[in-house]
Amino acid sequence: MSFGKLVTATALVLLLAACQSSPLQQVYTDPVPYNLTPKQMEQAILDAGTNRGWLMTLQAPGKIHAELNIRSHKVVTMLTYNPQSFAITYVDSVNMDAKKGKIHRQYGNWVNNLRQDIRLKMNQASLSNR
Repeated sequence: MSFGKLVTATALVLLLAACQSSPLQQVYTDPVPYNLTPKQMEQAILDAGTNRGWLMTLQAPGKIHAELNIRSHKVVTMLTYNPQSFAITYVDSVNMDAKKGKIHRQYGNWVNNLRQDIRLKMNQASLSNR
């Protein structure tokens, strides 16, 4: 195979891999193993989202609207929380190929990064309670 054909084939494989979609998980739920006040939980979620570039808007006690805009992509989720758990629920997206129960694979990465950061912020808040 010539070098030109190899480069073209490699580029095509990378392009197809980048455009792959994953099953759309509508809700991600995590337990809260800490004894936090509602205000501490709210602040941990707001801080985690803001630090990751999410636009966080408090809707009501226990409910935060979260939006992420990256390049031409947009993801909208709703975070709900109580003393036992928090959940991130898919609401809408733009330019994420969400159809037939699938979505751009990056959605899961963005949400998992947010979940990890929320757990970290909650852990830090629980340590400050001591």
